[in-house]
Amino acid sequence: MASEEGSATAGRAWGEYPAEQWSDAIVAAMKAGGIDNLFFTSGSEIGFYQEAIAKAAALGRLAPRLVTMMHEGVALNAAMGNAMVTGKPSATAAHVDVGLLNKGAALHTAWKGSYPVLMTSGTGPRAYPGTMAGGRDHPIQWYQEPRDQGEIVRQYTKMDHRLESQDNPGLMISRLLQVAVSEPKGPVYLALPREAVLTPVPGGTIRFPTRDQLGVARPAWPDPDDAKRIAGWLIKADNPCIYTSNSGRNPASVPELVRLAELLAVPVMQDRLASALTFPRSHDLFGTGPSPKDADVLLVIESPVPWMPPNDEPSPQAKVAFVDVDPVMSRFKTMAWQADLWLPADAASAARAIFEAATSLLDKSDLTRIAARRARLADAKRKQVAQANDLAQRAGQRRPIHPLWVAYQIGQLLEPEAILLDDAISNSDAVMNYSARNQPGTFFKVGSSSGGWGAGAAFGAKLARPDQDVVLATGDGYFMFDNPIAALWSAAHHKAPFLTVVFVNRSYSTGTTVLRKTYPEGYAVKDGGYAGGQFDPPPDYAKVAEAANGYGENVRESEDLVPALKRGLAAVRNGSPAVIGVWLPTLIEESKLA
Repeated sequence: MASEEGSATAGRAWGEYPAEQWSDAIVAAMKAGGIDNLFFTSGSEIGFYQEAIAKAAALGRLAPRLVTMMHEGVALNAAMGNAMVTGKPSATAAHVDVGLLNKGAALHTAWKGSYPVLMTSGTGPRAYPGTMAGGRDHPIQWYQEPRDQGEIVRQYTKMDHRLESQDNPGLMISRLLQVAVSEPKGPVYLALPREAVLTPVPGGTIRFPTRDQLGVARPAWPDPDDAKRIAGWLIKADNPCIYTSNSGRNPASVPELVRLAELLAVPVMQDRLASALTFPRSHDLFGTGPSPKDADVLLVIESPVPWMPPNDEPSPQAKVAFVDVDPVMSRFKTMAWQADLWLPADAASAARAIFEAATSLLDKSDLTRIAARRARLADAKRKQVAQANDLAQRAGQRRPIHPLWVAYQIGQLLEPEAILLDDAISNSDAVMNYSARNQPGTFFKVGSSSGGWGAGAAFGAKLARPDQDVVLATGDGYFMFDNPIAALWSAAHHKAPFLTVVFVNRSYSTGTTVLRKTYPEGYAVKDGGYAGGQFDPPPDYAKVAEAANGYGENVRESEDLVPALKRGLAAVRNGSPAVIGVWLPTLIEESKLA
């Protein structure tokens, strides 16, 4: 018999795979489709995954690794973290509708962040007891049948499907993965009735195409005339700028963008909602650009919110081009951006096409003007870095600990190839500014407005990149949203430890500073207690880590911060997840100290 790997890559002919039940085909199709890890939270009707994967391991068949998880929301965030650092799809398994509901806000992140995740869950069996394999055999199963289980996630997926008796199970897995990894990428969902997955396979083999045999859509190449038009605008501009946000989710876009920016000395600005590193942060052209209202040519690349209207929007005379695989941003219902050009292309293709067009358009006078701009921006970067370092050093002298000092020291701690996840919310700007991330794939943010992503995503990232340090910088409110015990337990159990640095300000910005901005003279502000916005005293985050078999430490003095961070990272490198809780002023106290 030919190996499964050979069958999976044999041209367009459907591969033949050993299978006694549909469940065997399901796990084989997952692995053949690029899924290495199935993040699994136990349920009575999804035990077939455990059996099929164990069988595959014993018999040398294709199957992903089953990763035991303690909570469905953490499992989905871990799957996203796994996908974001590998560029490959990942999968989750949950228990009927209640397990699916436990994914909660992580669904929002998967959708808005364009993560290629195959979400699966079992469904309560419908067959009358004793009439077929997998039918009802427990009273609880009458409670486990919603009207339409896929409806739970339909607004947050590219496609959903309930596996039915007429389906080819391997084909349906491959089809869903084809949709998930084709741009714009995103989550898909498959409901798995127990009766279906236990269906016997006649003859012990099943045929289906892999994801790659179906084919993954290739990025579109921009119209050469459009690329030439944008190149001409950038060359002749006095104050051009590139605005990015999410292009770094494809690491190949970073060197292409650097090449274009360097050729024309165009600065690159990355917004605070960016989901990944789009440009080296120490580069002279990074962060030195004008605000949108001051730019005369704006190239917007995968940035759903490149400016805040009306005060920062471009002038009517400015030239504006938007580049995105989904340029009309169909996942966002309300959009009112205006542009001269909309290019349906990925960031790497667009940057390469514009670069190639620009090389044929440049003349001597252009090169002289561009050289002058390059020198000006380099000088601005030097001043910017010096000012930021000065602010950090002065912050290090303050009591209580200043959040800038924490962000600065995190940046100093990291090796160049370390992966940093930023979930610091009110301190996110500081974490990004001092992160010192220059290599593609070493900086990530949530990609949505949902809390609770960080710890699960850090675990998933470390599982995929065991030889790289993984560090999560998070606010304490979001850290508790993470279900940290479940995430840290997974990190310890699966030997994928990461370091968490918690900014302990005992505050939700929404219930403190935002509340005060909305109701500056309101009763809640005058009362001063900010009930609903502060949680002081907070949980002991060091003990939370210890409860999950990890290392924990709390820090209250500036001089103790660096040694504590080093001890935390040492614990991680020795195999233990670690949490360093850094005690800061509350957000209201910080606003009074500033």
